[in-house]
Amino acid sequence: MEQIAVSSAALTLRATTPLTPAMLSALWEISAVLDEERTPANVPNAVWLNIPTTRLRGPDARQDNVWLRECLDRMTGLKLSGQHRGDEWGAVLVAEWHITEGGSKARILIPPAGVHALRSPGNFVKIETTAAHRLPPHARRLYALLADRKRQREPYAQWSVENLRGLLGVADKRSYDVWAQLDKRVLSPAVEAINDFGTVRVKMTTVKSGRTVAAVRFDWKWKDPHEATETVVENERHSTARRKDQTKPDAPPMIEHAPKKDDVARRWWESLTDTERAVWADKAGRTFEAGGRTIPRNDRDLARAAYELLASNRETS
Repeated sequence: MEQIAVSSAALTLRATTPLTPAMLSALWEISAVLDEERTPANVPNAVWLNIPTTRLRGPDARQDNVWLRECLDRMTGLKLSGQHRGDEWGAVLVAEWHITEGGSKARILIPPAGVHALRSPGNFVKIETTAAHRLPPHARRLYALLADRKRQREPYAQWSVENLRGLLGVADKRSYDVWAQLDKRVLSPAVEAINDFGTVRVKMTTVKSGRTVAAVRFDWKWKDPHEATETVVENERHSTARRKDQTKPDAPPMIEHAPKKDDVARRWWESLTDTERAVWADKAGRTFEAGGRTIPRNDRDLARAAYELLASNRETS
């Protein structure tokens, strides 16, 4: 099972604009490449990295670089900040990028401050490559945080609710100030996704102060290699068929429900050419307004918005 080494500082990234899941995974891969090349924390000049585009896209991703180009474009000049052991840091992590060798390589320029931000802690977490790219956004962050605590040989992890909101990148969402919403929309789905897709069993327990949930504790049991292999096999099955026995071993995967609208939208979106996607993206709107800010849509939301527009046009025609 392939793994990447990610700097502890890269696990709690914050940005001036929202980080999409693809952007976060790409930054983790950049951190891993810096580690693999043994780049020192203090460098006098910016560092060029040559990374296979398949690695930045992740396992089972699209075979073209349409979304990778947009991801790198959004990341260029993006100001990131974070916290490591109580110390705040900030840096621009991507200054320039080029897609080369017929689309097979990405050449990325990392400024000295960016290198220092990702290399100076000296602590690196081993994260399964599949988990880093395929887990849902909140589960992806939580999985990495738990892996970091495991690396430190801690038997469990506990964070205050306020700190946990920041670590999971939802501190600016006022609706999650309410514990019930944070649990329902973020934490419980994240734990469920990790237990289903990851290589660890996680149990979440609330810690109360009076009637108020003050902190959350996570206990874990990392799976042995045999169990981890079974998990990988399960992940290849349809999501509605996981953990269920089929009557015949050679039967097709069980699908008990109609495909979700998001799945239909994604398949339709991926069937389009680059030009068609660009046209539909412009029609649906590449950004949306929230809280007085203009926020770029992530890939899934853009596909869904475009598909809903298509369906609406069909109904009125």
